[in-house]
Amino acid sequence: RTLFVSAQAESMLGYPLNLWLEDPEFRKKAIHPEDLASTLEALKEGIAVGKPFPLEYRVIAADGRTVWINEIVSVQKENNQPVNLRGVALDITEQKLAAEQISKMQRELVDASRMAGMAEIATGVLHNVGNVLNSVNISVTLVTSQLQKSKTPSLAKAAQLLGQHKDDVGEFLTHDPKGKQLPAFFVALSEQLAKEQAGLAKEMIGLQQNVEHIKQIVAMQQSYAKVSGAMESLEPRQLVEDALKMSSTAFARHQIEVVRKFEAVPPVVVDRHKVLQILVNLVANAKQALDARAVGRTLTLSISQGDDSHVRVEVSDNGMGIAPENLTRVFQHGFTTKKTGHGFGLHSGANSAKEMGGSLNVRSEGPGTGATFILELPIVSHTTDTTDFLPPPAEETLNPGNRNAACNTTL
Repeated sequence: RTLFVSAQAESMLGYPLNLWLEDPEFRKKAIHPEDLASTLEALKEGIAVGKPFPLEYRVIAADGRTVWINEIVSVQKENNQPVNLRGVALDITEQKLAAEQISKMQRELVDASRMAGMAEIATGVLHNVGNVLNSVNISVTLVTSQLQKSKTPSLAKAAQLLGQHKDDVGEFLTHDPKGKQLPAFFVALSEQLAKEQAGLAKEMIGLQQNVEHIKQIVAMQQSYAKVSGAMESLEPRQLVEDALKMSSTAFARHQIEVVRKFEAVPPVVVDRHKVLQILVNLVANAKQALDARAVGRTLTLSISQGDDSHVRVEVSDNGMGIAPENLTRVFQHGFTTKKTGHGFGLHSGANSAKEMGGSLNVRSEGPGTGATFILELPIVSHTTDTTDFLPPPAEETLNPGNRNAACNTTL
């Protein structure tokens, strides 16, 4: 039977508090039928151990909603025998929905790769969204951690204490040692809860933005996956522009100025999917390298004629740069200088470029000087007449001030 339940239970699930207190079976009735047996079994095991333990289960709310609950349960004992359970229940429905959405997208990506007959598509797509998924995971972990460390239970204790003295509140607040501390406690608690709310709101906004970014990347990748594995004659400029579209929202958010330096060059014969994978990874790495700069962040994309048989695409940044000892290691499998990196992107990119008859290299003068990655792609023919291609502007600059409008137009 339930001895006490906080008012939050009613606002969270919609059931009047008296149902919990008057009906010994109400808790079982509220738990989702599919989770009842496992939850009761977990309770028995937790009681047997006698230490605080977590529970995760679904509850059917009063309005029919399914609410995911994460509960931290502690066992209270008398004479070394368990006599009571005390639980703090957290509504984690939003985190669960976000996790399910990510899982659904991952399944859709795998299905898309099977339909295209190219297993490496799934790997490439997951790499492209890897950094975003890391951010999603960090946000969910932070939110869960903040909820578990929340001071809300302290408010319930204080409210319970006032409830015990509802008939003599004035006397309690002015003369009782505990009562005298309550006003200052409420002030401090309100400040703490305000900070908690602001932090949680910030993380949820970031989580929403990251999920939307993943959707955009998935949509772009799926369009490329339809022709994955085929060598085509393609315009280098279009390949670069498509890669930029996939990161366009991040440029405005991080105040990055994107500069285009495109020369008139012949088409290249490549697997467009593999080239997109390479370019997206290079742009993402450059963006992260620019985080080291407080202001004046510049990302430059250049297209020029390399030797007689290759077109050169350069991705340059004025960010953190690369130490000399790492220049020969950045393309090794598993090598990374990022805390959340896995060392797969550049290694895979270099291999893909080689498979298409091109190459991927890097140059940097050292830490703090930025870096330039050079992707060389084979042209269609040694005798291609470059005058057949209309030359784009010599230099095109996308200023942070008008980047949103440009992105909205192109997307």
